Amino acid sequence: MMKSAKALLALVSAALVTTGCAAQQAAPEFNHETQPPEINEFMAQPAVLVFSKTRSWRHNEGIAGADRFFAEFTTDNEMGLFTTVNSAVFNADQLARFDLVVFNNMTGDALSPEQERAFQTWLENGGALLALHGSGDASHTDWDWYDDQVIGPEFVGHPAGPQFQDARVVNLASEHPIMQGIPAEWVHNDEWYSFDSADVGDAVPLLGLDESTYSPENLLYGDREDLRMGGGPSGHPIAWVRCLREGRTFYSAIGHKHTSYDDPVYRRVLTNAVKWVRSRDAAKRGCQPTK
Repeated sequence: MMKSAKALLALVSAALVTTGCAAQQAAPEFNHETQPPEINEFMAQPAVLVFSKTRSWRHNEGIAGADRFFAEFTTDNEMGLFTTVNSAVFNADQLARFDLVVFNNMTGDALSPEQERAFQTWLENGGALLALHGSGDASHTDWDWYDDQVIGPEFVGHPAGPQFQDARVVNLASEHPIMQGIPAEWVHNDEWYSFDSADVGDAVPLLGLDESTYSPENLLYGDREDLRMGGGPSGHPIAWVRCLREGRTFYSAIGHKHTSYDDPVYRRVLTNAVKWVRSRDAAKRGCQPTK
């Protein structure tokens, strides 16, 4: 009986290992969309593309809040609007119809390599990008250009226990066009991101967090409890801009909750950001382009 039991156990174990390997080998790769979406030929110009595909965490509240904000913004400014999760929209012909792309909490490997190249070409040749909250998390490492040159610092975590907290947000660049009309500081409630460095390279930091006004700790899960970046608000940037050749980008870590887009101060930041990234002034005031 003992010998039979051991033999049966070995047979089952071997079957499990073999099945696991076979399943791993046979697992199909993710297929990115290849059929571009239909865009109405009468879409108003200029137009905004809001892209909210997620292959990692999906911030449903933040996505809904940002969608509503841009629906209101484009209506008020008589602009066209197209929202989609279809990554095949990132082709030269359709991108040419947009003045601004918004990565609305996009996460994970959302674009194919060909689509990534099409977007990079569009942006570096004068495009404009707003990337919000989850669009700057740690799920974008498959896209080196975006992860390193558009975002820069790597996301390392956010507080948990509690996850959402009031914090003092500080204006780090009062002379920048995006910061015009923005108070020196204000209190906002959100899920606060921490990054592996305060060094944003050749980007211009716009907003920073006062870590003394909230608890930058993860007390519930993960292997990193202390998320302090240190150095005062300038040592914990949460929004910045940079130029990439002829293109302009704005990233903000604010925006996990839909209520962020009801905050009148943050709405002003986003409104100013849209105007700035779309600007074509020769001086590119407020941004040092990369070489």
